[in-house]
Amino acid sequence: MISHIDHSRVIQKILDILSKNPGGIQQSQLPNLLNISRSYLSIILRDLERQGLIQRIKIGTTYIVKPLQIYHRSSDKVLRMGIVWSSEYLFLGYFVKMVKDSMDIDVEVNVYPNAIQTMVEMIKGNIDMALSPLVTELYGYILSRDIVIVGGGAGGGSYIYEIPESRRNIVVSSNVSTMDLCRYIAIKRGLIDASDTNYFYSPSEAISIAKRGLAKYIIVWHPLSLSIEMLGARKVLGCGDLEEIYHCCTLAISRRLGFENIEKLGSIYRMSIERFLADPTRFLEWYSLKTNIDISLLKKAVNLYRYDPEIDKHSLSLLLNTLSIEIPSRNEIMKAIL
Repeated sequence: MISHIDHSRVIQKILDILSKNPGGIQQSQLPNLLNISRSYLSIILRDLERQGLIQRIKIGTTYIVKPLQIYHRSSDKVLRMGIVWSSEYLFLGYFVKMVKDSMDIDVEVNVYPNAIQTMVEMIKGNIDMALSPLVTELYGYILSRDIVIVGGGAGGGSYIYEIPESRRNIVVSSNVSTMDLCRYIAIKRGLIDASDTNYFYSPSEAISIAKRGLAKYIIVWHPLSLSIEMLGARKVLGCGDLEEIYHCCTLAISRRLGFENIEKLGSIYRMSIERFLADPTRFLEWYSLKTNIDISLLKKAVNLYRYDPEIDKHSLSLLLNTLSIEIPSRNEIMKAIL
């Protein structure tokens, strides 16, 4: 039986071969290049065709396999990373430095106001990597099949607040995110009694909603949570206390970088978290400059999160059970994880 990792490796090798042969390659050449059977290759190629990544052209009795989406990087010496505005990724400075030291590649960090925008930019090919909620990345994989989730990250740092004197029995959160997952679980378990859900798309919009009392509950992350507390909101629940939300954000990498680079970046990423845990304040000033979050808030944030370099398989299983996604199958979704 082919494992998820081996299957992903074969797909990456095919895409790598096609990126070097944009004019196409004979299908009959691929089994020997990949060391796989013709029948298994046919299954993979049909799947890649359905995803719109390749096309097969029949010339006589020969099939030519051609790439449909050719990935153009702005520079081989620059990787573009997207992150959601947050105090969560305090290990990022280690990762950027280690990528430069190990691969001689600069990491350009782009900050986005929400998880959906970050993932959309990745699917469109405008960024190569994303630190964003695990749940968002899973949906991103389902939609594109173009990402690989290579490591864990931080958990905690997000909370449900009750807004005083609000007359609207509504809960608001960011959309398709850890906050949204927290909202769903809290309602399902009767931890909050909201009758409807609305969404905000930026931290400033969340603050405006809370100020105007447009919702009874609001679910936010640090340091946005501090602004909500200053408005007198009462903390109801920490999302990270829910068993299904062990991870908040994880690292997703575009398949178009190639399997060898994905493996190397994943290894560097996991090591960067370990180094951060040994000296968590080293890159706080650098992170403050990237995110425009005051360094005094980042120093307090160090102890808000738990960090795990690896994906926790038990919590991942609980998450998938909670999402109750049946299309595609569980086995197909698991191919997103390296």
